[in-house]
Amino acid sequence: MQTIDHATIVLERSLAAAPSEVFAAWSNREALLDWSAPGDGWEMVYRAFDFRAGHTDVLTFGPVGAEPYVNRVHYHAIRADQDIVYSSTVSHENGLLFAGTVLLELVQTASGTDFRLTETGFYFDGDSPEGHKEGWAAMLDGLTAYLARARRAA
Repeated sequence: MQTIDHATIVLERSLAAAPSEVFAAWSNREALLDWSAPGDGWEMVYRAFDFRAGHTDVLTFGPVGAEPYVNRVHYHAIRADQDIVYSSTVSHENGLLFAGTVLLELVQTASGTDFRLTETGFYFDGDSPEGHKEGWAAMLDGLTAYLARARRAA
């Protein structure tokens, strides 16, 4: 019997980088692969990358040698240095695990950017809001580290 949970999760960060730097980290394939990589023993590959409203990215990820997860992201609205709205699905060999929407908001502050991520979704058969919240938190830690490295290199 299939189970479906639904929730809205919100994560906020104050980032020591301008909104343009944060936006660039989300809109560039190589940057995304750098800061959002899930860690040792896992791989991520963009099968398609088209960061424009009305277009879709396809990302596969998972443990090396295993059947990958497939994440499809369809961009609905993109306002440079302000916000990104997209819908997303995550599937695995047994079918759909997640379907939902994500809003990324960037607000300039005196010290950088106030960043908010809001995900509203449906979590199927073992996928969970808690798991997504933990995953997003790890990714945002990666984003914070990436932005610090980029600032030091500049």
